Amino acid sequence: MDTEVISIRVRRGTTRQLKKAGINPKEYIENIAWKANAKKVLLELKELIKTSKPSKAGFAVKSIREDRDEDH
Repeated sequence: MDTEVISIRVRRGTTRQLKKAGINPKEYIENIAWKANAKKVLLELKELIKTSKPSKAGFAVKSIREDRDEDH
């Protein structure tokens, strides 16, 4: 796994408070980054759905029937 170093200055005692609260700063930051990326992807998907044309009436029923009728 590749890693990078992030260096930040916080008020004295902040690290101790985080540890006391059971918060691992590394995991916390990684979790925030993951959530931010997931939110971005979801927003992109919502935009894609907004710009997509709806399927023709009866398309879903026809597709399901075709799938059932195929020999698997």
